[in-house]
Amino acid sequence: MDLCQSLKALNRKCVIIKVEHLKVWTEEEKSWWRRKPTKPEVIILNDVSASLKTGDFVAVIGPSGAGKTTFLVSLAGKCTLPSSGTVTVNGTDARRVQRGVIEIVPQFDVFLDSISVREHLVFMTEMKLGSIKKSPHRQTLKNLLTELKLKMLQHSPISSLSGGERRLLSLAASLLSSPQILICDEPTTGLDSYNAALIVGVLKQLAASGKTVICSVHQPSSDLFREFNSIALMSEGRMVFHGSQEDCKNLFNRFDLRCPKNYNPAEFYIKAVSQSRDDYEKVLENYCDQFDEDESSSPACAQMYSQTHQRFWFRQVQLLLWRSTLTFKRDIKNYVFQLFLCTIISSVIIATCYVGISGTTQRGIQDLRGFLWLICSEVSFSVSYCALYAFDSDLVLFRREVGVYRASAFYVSRFLSLMPRCVVWSVTYVAIATLMVELPDHLLTSLKIAAALVATAVASTAYGLGMGAIFISTGIMGDVMPCADLPLFLMSGAFLRISSLPFWLYPVKYFSHFYYGMDAISNIYWRQIDYIDCPYNTTSNCLRNGAEVLAENGYSNDFVLQDGVGILCVTFVWCVLGYCGLKREENKGYTY
Repeated sequence: MDLCQSLKALNRKCVIIKVEHLKVWTEEEKSWWRRKPTKPEVIILNDVSASLKTGDFVAVIGPSGAGKTTFLVSLAGKCTLPSSGTVTVNGTDARRVQRGVIEIVPQFDVFLDSISVREHLVFMTEMKLGSIKKSPHRQTLKNLLTELKLKMLQHSPISSLSGGERRLLSLAASLLSSPQILICDEPTTGLDSYNAALIVGVLKQLAASGKTVICSVHQPSSDLFREFNSIALMSEGRMVFHGSQEDCKNLFNRFDLRCPKNYNPAEFYIKAVSQSRDDYEKVLENYCDQFDEDESSSPACAQMYSQTHQRFWFRQVQLLLWRSTLTFKRDIKNYVFQLFLCTIISSVIIATCYVGISGTTQRGIQDLRGFLWLICSEVSFSVSYCALYAFDSDLVLFRREVGVYRASAFYVSRFLSLMPRCVVWSVTYVAIATLMVELPDHLLTSLKIAAALVATAVASTAYGLGMGAIFISTGIMGDVMPCADLPLFLMSGAFLRISSLPFWLYPVKYFSHFYYGMDAISNIYWRQIDYIDCPYNTTSNCLRNGAEVLAENGYSNDFVLQDGVGILCVTFVWCVLGYCGLKREENKGYTY
């Protein structure tokens, strides 16, 4: 076959997406204590069939609630609602098509607003294509910035972009993998006429190059509507018509439904199927008959391949950490303010209240216990509550980027990004709070306490992230977290004697990061106190050295091994629970 014949073969219209009797619905919801359903089953798509071909530039139109978005998400293979029927891409189920062949541009754009346009596209290039250092990948990025008129904005933060510019950025990220099928959910909504025309013009060029471009459009202008070469008219979850604009016009004319001169055809079609049930049934019945006759008239396309590939897990973690670092640099003032407000001020207050205390007197024992508990609890609560809300702001972004990276890589990167806080918070607390307190071998003891608090802060971060991922709703987190905190910090030994716990409650201490933290820093201090002054006229129990103080509280003897292993186990358990919670959110599917 010569070159001309090859080009003709590539340019011919062939079936690329085939939808057959697709039905999508929401499941009936019932309360566990009531038999009566709290939410009935709702059918969203009902027996939808269509064939989409290469080069099609399809406008999916219809009244609100017609099922347009669900139809598009089903075409992309991202619908997680119960369904029947089939959606195939060249004979392959749309849910199993190679990643990157189909890309979807959602109606609502979600980005990390603090990073720049170029940084976002570099991140997506690295994730989808490979190293940005490779010349073809750099050229792809450069071409997209130029063609979508983003070159002048590449160093601007995303937060400064207009609605049209954000839509172009979302489109650029989707086009990195050079998809064969591009699905856009209302790409012109909220844009002015210039930006809307720019977006539609870019999409039309993509369709002309041989790609299949499908867009849902809400109330398009006459000029924009004429740019589409194919219409998919939906109403009440049914596909009323799918075909060329000329065929749609002829079909409606057949039933004396003629669009008035100078009237927007899109509005006319939507109004016609919305107002008259008879007109809707006639057009639908005629379309179904036509589809049954013509559905197999076009040839099938050859198998399509994507440029994308899955990056190694460690590289995914590295890239996610890089993006988090960029966010940190942009928000450095907020972090410094948090450090000053949450850590420096409170540690100064603690140091002032406990000035001059010493554990070498009977009166000083309780003072030291309170001091150690305060620095341990302040560090633990500070980092755990910061970690608690880490996923609250990132969840929508995470679900929008489902498939770009693994949930485990996202969780680990989020965990590691909080480690500097664990070190800075702990060291700052110890450095300031211990200034006014008498410590044996002051500098070395302070360093040891700081190291123990860093380890405790790591476990506290895992605890906060785990709770935040399991109870993802902000309201639920705020209610559940204090309930979980109470038994855990009671096990610390600061408020009750651990050795006096009933045997059935004793194992709870092994799940408490507060216990391991208090056990470690208490041992670090009290094992250096060989003598405690004991007045002769005292009537209370007299503790003569640090070992007796530790024994009274019920702390361990081999604290280094026990607390080290305990903190590792607590961290691991909460990380696993947090990952399971995040995986549950990933399994809910793409958010649109």
